[in-house]
Amino acid sequence: MEPNQPIDISALKAQVDAEIAARLLIEADSARYIQRRGFCIGDLRLLVPLDATSEVVEMPPLFRLPGAPTGITGLANRHGRVVPVMDLSALFALPQDRVSSAWLLVCGRGEAAVGLVIDSLPERKRFVQDDEIGLSAITHPIVSFARAAYREGQDIWIDLDAEELFAAVFHVEPSTV
Repeated sequence: MEPNQPIDISALKAQVDAEIAARLLIEADSARYIQRRGFCIGDLRLLVPLDATSEVVEMPPLFRLPGAPTGITGLANRHGRVVPVMDLSALFALPQDRVSSAWLLVCGRGEAAVGLVIDSLPERKRFVQDDEIGLSAITHPIVSFARAAYREGQDIWIDLDAEELFAAVFHVEPSTV
């Protein structure tokens, strides 16, 4: 644009209005849906918030930790940091039929990172409010660490409060996890 060329205010206003409308549509879509990251551990289908995880990798070598709490299978080196690795199938005595390779889902970042052994690559899940079911309908003991649960077809997805679970296993206050 040349310095002396007049600005078309109507065109500029239309462009700004279109950008605002597009952002509002995105925000409305986000508000309408409950979006989580879903993964499986055996037959258990779990969800965590999208921003709760920092990476997914094939299971790295684990270093055993003598005297660790039940469910802590060891420590993993992730980018020079030591990350405790939790196996929920061991913690909740889930039947284990791991024929495929396990994955490590790292929840949190830095000193607060904890790895979870999972059986499937995480996928983005999207639910509407009508998909929510009462936690009282779920008999699995992990429900005490659940925020909510959602039905997807015949499957029940449990929205895990990972911070509460980690705090309970590590016996620390949730705000320090």
